[in-house]
Amino acid sequence: MIVEALTLLLRQLNDYIAQADGTAGAPAQAVLGNIAHLDRPEIATDLDNHLVLTLVNIEEERALKNGRVATAVPGGGVAYMNRPFHLNLFLLFTANYRIYGTALRRLAQVLTFFQGKQQFTFANSPGANPPQGGIVDFSLSIDLLSLSFEEVNHLWGFLGARQGPSAIFRGRLVVVSDERLLETSAQIQDFDIVGRGIGA
Repeated sequence: MIVEALTLLLRQLNDYIAQADGTAGAPAQAVLGNIAHLDRPEIATDLDNHLVLTLVNIEEERALKNGRVATAVPGGGVAYMNRPFHLNLFLLFTANYRIYGTALRRLAQVLTFFQGKQQFTFANSPGANPPQGGIVDFSLSIDLLSLSFEEVNHLWGFLGARQGPSAIFRGRLVVVSDERLLETSAQIQDFDIVGRGIGA
């Protein structure tokens, strides 16, 4: 689901850049890749002169993971499923261009794109097709993160790459159920109250 969500996001970002540049049909500017691999020539060539999207961390929203979900099923029964994952995806966009001015212009396009659209779903994404495998839907909400100088230093040190013009976003990804049933049970139709009277 992560690949599908990021691919959908990149497709719309590339459409936005092509429209802004007036270069419809041109090769994609934003690509999915690991910016830490710039020292590997066989990979660096594919990332050269591109906006590179790197997933740098995944975090689960533990507070939203409480119990199971019960839903009614045809015939009067009840089906139980696990709650969907609520994940925070930490997305690093690096403008990996040889010309510094071009890098800054591309980074500004990333910022204006996400300022204009912060919520991504299959429903609000033209041409998006839900993937096979039972995933019903997802929601990806994008927030810009403001890192301190120390945090930026730690991030690039962790990646083992030289720092470039970049911005990091938190994508709150909600996968709305793959509909895998854990168990089913019959619906309660009636019940009897058994008790003792007062003074009994």
